[in-house]
Amino acid sequence: MSTTYQEVALRAQAGVLDSIPKKWRLTPAQLELVEDANVIDVPLTCGILTSEQIAITEQTATELLSKLAAGKLSSVDVTEAFCARAAIAHQLTNCIMEFFPEEALRTAAALDEHLAKTGKPLGPLHGLPVCLKDMWDCQGHRSTFGFVAWYDQIAEKDAVLVKHLRESGAVFHAKTTMPQTGMMLETKSNLWGTTHNPFNRSLLSGGSSGGDGVLVAMKGSPISPSTDIGGSIRVPAAYNGNYSIKPTAERIPRRGLKSPAPGNLSIKVSCGPQCHSDADMKLFTQLINASPASKYAYEPGIATVPWRNVSSPRKLSIGLWEFDGVVKPQPPIQRALKEAAQKLVDAGHEVIPITMPFDCWEVLVTTRKLFFQTGFQEGKAVMHSVGEEMMAGVKFALQAFNTKMLSVTELFACNNLMGKYKVQMAEWWNSTSSKTSSGRPIDAILCPSSAVVGSRHDTPGYVGYTSLFNILDYPAATIPWKEFKISESKDPKDTTYTPLQSNPYDALAHEAYDPALLAAQPMSLQIVGRPFEDEETIEITAVVDRILNPA
Repeated sequence: MSTTYQEVALRAQAGVLDSIPKKWRLTPAQLELVEDANVIDVPLTCGILTSEQIAITEQTATELLSKLAAGKLSSVDVTEAFCARAAIAHQLTNCIMEFFPEEALRTAAALDEHLAKTGKPLGPLHGLPVCLKDMWDCQGHRSTFGFVAWYDQIAEKDAVLVKHLRESGAVFHAKTTMPQTGMMLETKSNLWGTTHNPFNRSLLSGGSSGGDGVLVAMKGSPISPSTDIGGSIRVPAAYNGNYSIKPTAERIPRRGLKSPAPGNLSIKVSCGPQCHSDADMKLFTQLINASPASKYAYEPGIATVPWRNVSSPRKLSIGLWEFDGVVKPQPPIQRALKEAAQKLVDAGHEVIPITMPFDCWEVLVTTRKLFFQTGFQEGKAVMHSVGEEMMAGVKFALQAFNTKMLSVTELFACNNLMGKYKVQMAEWWNSTSSKTSSGRPIDAILCPSSAVVGSRHDTPGYVGYTSLFNILDYPAATIPWKEFKISESKDPKDTTYTPLQSNPYDALAHEAYDPALLAAQPMSLQIVGRPFEDEETIEITAVVDRILNPA
């Protein structure tokens, strides 16, 4: 009898749970209490972690690395602490697709031995646990892309970036979930099931790096190399309260990333960290930057640009982009932008309201065509090979944009439009020098990370506020505003607003808004810089972070 795809999925999901040692398992009584609950602090209260393990896992990557390099913490202790917390996180949110603590502890022991013998750390990430998204090839482990048909595909070698992280001393302990096809803002697949938001399990975790977002948020990993072609780093970071950056795609190596449709050279996927501080963001982005001296110097399609040490101007000029003319951000986001702008002004900076120099819906339509140049025939074929059903969210996205295979003429037209948008954006950005007090163009853009603060499961997601900076290839970071709280009194639903009928997403975002449902959700804002100015973007992000999140 042939095996059905549902049977494969059951075996896959059971396998992850079976890989969790008994000492790290929650009791049935504990699991019964978490339905639709905020579980972000359960690792601190469930009794599984020791006080030492809690202390370790509450630290940022930067804090841990200084202690690991000095021998003040052992890699074994750090790895075991994060493995234990990752196990708890998975049982609460379903964020892991492969868990390998024994392998991680062996690696950690070897790193401790190396430090004891040489007195030197192996590399800049010596002993740091790092989780890997499903689509990164990691030797000896699965890369499924959320497809049932790819469940038994085991990577024969590391992706280039994974190899670099390993040689830098990273300890891989888990691979995280991603959506079927990788093209949804919800991390859900027939193979791995649904990944839940830790602040409210009835809400989605974002996608496509939703497993990364949840595991980092729950401190089951201090950092992750997430990927982003339309918002897949920044949206999960926003929904889960993480720091993140999508660097300029051309600066980051990508060889070894799994994809059902490799060869798309129009909009390129980027890789950057989800983490817990702007210092972590800088450390990790600098490490993976493809400089001329790095091993990536001859990777096709990579611009080998040296990392530069820069500082931000004493007085910043920030463009405030509040509405793209397509989907109105929900009330808490509108308030957060206004209050953040005022805090920047109070700190001596300049904030200038801006609008984009093009029709953002038109840009999104072009973006979606370039995402699916072949009509997603390859992905459909993978699913058809085992009779797997396409997720409703994928169907909605394909149908909303009338996705079809492009002719060569149509593809050339889309690429020409992409070039036109880049020219328009560059010329517009330069023209802002006439509006700033310094006489130089704006330093960055402050804008929403998403039109919504969070969404219930199975709600289609709008990517316009993030994917714009993929088609333009501008670096973009997210900052959680830690003290900002969503309030029914301060953020009531605008009952007078009439959603735009020109797209299917504005009404969805407006009608779904419920401040009580979203009360525990983090608030996140996006900072956007200019192409290849990743260093400046990170420094400006750090300035804004210090204003919004003072120590």
